[in-house]
Amino acid sequence: MGNELKKTPTKSPTDRQPMCDKDLLSFFADHQGYSVIEIAAHFHVTQTAIRGRLTRLMAAELVTRKVEVTRERGRPKHTYFLTSRAVDQGTV
Repeated sequence: MGNELKKTPTKSPTDRQPMCDKDLLSFFADHQGYSVIEIAAHFHVTQTAIRGRLTRLMAAELVTRKVEVTRERGRPKHTYFLTSRAVDQGTV
């Protein structure tokens, strides 16, 4: 009872650190546009999580989106980019 060792959890190499806004902004550093699906796949998080971060970054005017209507029917495609403000502030 008194000689029990406490085990501390060890992190495996596959454990991921939580993504922060700076990580997301750095992802856009090559100035290419990305879809929510592409960003979520890169960070291994849900599309809902990415949409929340993108909404916050768009409100801060650090990210913008371009809407492309590729067909007459169906949903438009949204592609996200860094704004010039993000680049000028040295955010990335």
